[in-house]
Amino acid sequence: MSPAGLAQITCHRGTSTIALRYSLFAILFTSCVPTEECRIAEKSGPAAAPEPLAALEIVASEPMPTSYAYNHASTIVESANGDLLVAWGAGTEELAPDCVIVLSRRRAGESQWSDPVVIADKPGDADANPVLFLDDAGLLHLYYVEMFGASFCLGRVMEKTSSDNGLTWSQPRDALKSVCTMIRNHPIMTRSGRWILPAYQQAIYQSQFWISDDNGFTWSAGSGLFTPSANNLQPAVVELSDGSLFSLMRTGGGNFETWEARSRDCGNTWQLRQRPELPNPNSGLDLLRLATGHLVLAYNPSKSERTPLALSYSSDEGQTWSPPQTIDDGDPQLSYPSLWQSNDGRIHLPYPERLMRIRHIELMISTSLN
Repeated sequence: MSPAGLAQITCHRGTSTIALRYSLFAILFTSCVPTEECRIAEKSGPAAAPEPLAALEIVASEPMPTSYAYNHASTIVESANGDLLVAWGAGTEELAPDCVIVLSRRRAGESQWSDPVVIADKPGDADANPVLFLDDAGLLHLYYVEMFGASFCLGRVMEKTSSDNGLTWSQPRDALKSVCTMIRNHPIMTRSGRWILPAYQQAIYQSQFWISDDNGFTWSAGSGLFTPSANNLQPAVVELSDGSLFSLMRTGGGNFETWEARSRDCGNTWQLRQRPELPNPNSGLDLLRLATGHLVLAYNPSKSERTPLALSYSSDEGQTWSPPQTIDDGDPQLSYPSLWQSNDGRIHLPYPERLMRIRHIELMISTSLN
């Protein structure tokens, strides 16, 4: 650790290591040489801070339809035609061979969610951890983990695409060509055009960012973010006003504090520290940058329980965070949230309720301090 309490992770991506992408060792220690077009943060100053958020007002809370006993790890996106789409893993229990990826739709202008339909299924093996992503050309991407054994480490990240807003899907392809790599949260496209996919190595609970400079056709593995005092995993990432990247990560134990990582070279190197004011009970979280510039964090503000589910927000690009605003304080677990801001400015938050069903929360932004 440096005197400022930050540990810098540096790396170098070269063709020799990319050729070894199927090797777990190579994947863990491969990284990226900064390119000139990715030095955005060194050329831009931060934007003016947005007005503080007073609260996020819940305007709707509804269980989503399901016929499955197990429902987990939801993800949400607004499609190019304005429909809201939520996908999740469903089956009899976690890692059961009948676990599939399903999708429910709320059509633009309507209020009801459709019955879920299966959009990914490898017969005889589980599918898990879906992530939806809409690219700038309007193409919808589904990333998910396809298992080939009874362990999360025996899985690979697959991709399907849809050009008709999720009605039909392409055949799956092996997106990362890596085993034991897991995903949880949305990728982002930076202002340079680079795609950043937050991921983690399941075997050692270590976050890792994958980088694509060709619209997701190929991906390169960044260095693992190794933290010996307490593991980190399931990162969520946003781009800040100056072009730098900001990530928050679940902890795997230790002192049960959320990890933070920042990158000023488009995801090539990262500085890490823990945030004691953001406790984490070894539970998933999500992070969203609003159109106003505010950051919103969905998480469990506890060191021991996956409840309550709460939101905190930052008006200074993650330097400080508001006290948690409770969204749901029922029995655990209320966890693994996903965040999205639709084009009408509303915030959407699906999450699994005790793994029995997915609940969707819709919120409005308030900037009034009265």
